[in-house]
Amino acid sequence: MKSVAAHITIPEALLKEMDEQAQREHRNRSEILREAIRLYLEEQRRKNIEEQRMKRLLQGLEESAGSWKDEAHPELREHSDAAQLRKDLWKQDQKGIAHHSQ
Repeated sequence: MKSVAAHITIPEALLKEMDEQAQREHRNRSEILREAIRLYLEEQRRKNIEEQRMKRLLQGLEESAGSWKDEAHPELREHSDAAQLRKDLWKQDQKGIAHHSQ
């Protein structure tokens, strides 16, 4: 990839810290800055992906709002029914995990 020079300004204290780190790693400023920029951009891409996932999840929840019908789930009429279902599902998951790890 072709490199292009870019002029930037940064606080002296940050430059000093960067130079000290570069010296410890036997690298130069440009290498440190390139890595910092790459890491920043990767993090921004990751955040963007997470934001898109959250938007899709929220959209799905909005689209399915009102689709639950109590008549279709008589086994979950009471709060304690849901708690018991959660416990049962947890036990099933743990059994499956234990089985796969053997």
